Amino acid sequence: MSFRTETDGIGPIPVPENALYGAQTQRALNLYPVAGQKTLGDYPALVKGLLAVKATAARVNRNHGELDAVLGMNIEIVCQSLMEDFSPELFPVHAFHGGGGISTNMNLNEVIANLVNSKFYNQLPGSYSPAHPNDQINLNHSTSDCLQTASHLAARAEGLSLIEALHRLEHALGCLQRQHRGQQKIARTCLQDAVAIDFADFWGGMLASVESYRDKLARACDGLLAVNLGANIIGRAGDCSPAFAAECIEALNQTTSGHYTRHCNFYQCSQSLDAQVALAAEAESLAGFLVKMAKDIRLMASGPETGLAEIVLPAVQPGSSAMPGKVNPTIPEFMVQCAMQAIGHCTAVKLSHGHGELDYTPWGMLVITNLLDAVDHLTKGVAVFADQCVIGIRLHPETNQQNVDSLIPTVIELKKRMGYQQTSALVKQLNGDKVALKAHLASLTTSE
Repeated sequence: MSFRTETDGIGPIPVPENALYGAQTQRALNLYPVAGQKTLGDYPALVKGLLAVKATAARVNRNHGELDAVLGMNIEIVCQSLMEDFSPELFPVHAFHGGGGISTNMNLNEVIANLVNSKFYNQLPGSYSPAHPNDQINLNHSTSDCLQTASHLAARAEGLSLIEALHRLEHALGCLQRQHRGQQKIARTCLQDAVAIDFADFWGGMLASVESYRDKLARACDGLLAVNLGANIIGRAGDCSPAFAAECIEALNQTTSGHYTRHCNFYQCSQSLDAQVALAAEAESLAGFLVKMAKDIRLMASGPETGLAEIVLPAVQPGSSAMPGKVNPTIPEFMVQCAMQAIGHCTAVKLSHGHGELDYTPWGMLVITNLLDAVDHLTKGVAVFADQCVIGIRLHPETNQQNVDSLIPTVIELKKRMGYQQTSALVKQLNGDKVALKAHLASLTTSE
């Protein structure tokens, strides 16, 4: 391989001759091994958020004469083309690294600069003229406000995708609620028989939970609309031009067709990543519920002859390499695994939240990559769970009728007529004989 030599603040470093990244990206590649692990390019939502910030900065800077108008337009064009024709190989740095995301920001800056210079000015990679990674591409913003703003854009976009997947799960539960209305099942408390309820009410309870978690996620996504672009380093005024600070949010909305607002306290943004942590908290709560829901459906489908066998799940794949005809509840199990993995990612987000020091938290890449991974696991899990399992659930009428005719529902009906104490005495007197208790209930019903 042929190399060119670039020089940064540390000194000279060889870079592959035709690489569109530069010295600081190469240093990150040398320092942080990525074999078998995710790179920045594996997070297209984040890279596109960063590109939107870079395009916005170029627009504002050229509008106010701080950047040559033609050069600024060319930077915008390159950023837009990278968003539309995403190439993950251009962003090879480790998905998280030391320094608060400097390698991420410089990977973007170097790629944009080299593409601008080669496409519009016939310059070789590494020339950095007229577009320099720091002087032009990074003008009037820093890694701090660029990365956090882009993280808000990315997390919100992926969070809205999760909300769409939850709508599909709500639709599936709503279908079950309508299809199974009027059909009874035995309720259970502490895994013991309880009263008879309508299947529609059971599915309705699950549906209400999904709707509640979806609403909370939506509010957390709305919390990401407040961004700190213009805060520059740690939030103090004057580290970027007043013109840029005044107009960058409006320009960001033009770039993204969004409704972002200026955060009310830039120092807060520098000290902690509250809005991203809030979304992770809601994602973690949702994941816990999804584990329970999937396990409940899995348990209700257990059998087919020696389990609960109240419902029948769609058969999607053989369940054993040794037992012919066995079908396992693999889709609920996939949902459980996705949710458990998401909880792990959310735990990493929460851990990082408590370890920022003083004026700046340097764990932004750890937070956003784990947050995006968590949301992605949930989105894929929920979509598969809704489409390949929940929507196709059928009831096992014989089992459910047998369960409804069992001891506890009979005792509950007796209690309605005789009261708790008399019913308790009768159950004891008849040694819990269900046939005798049903006969007694029938006589009471006849006499009424």
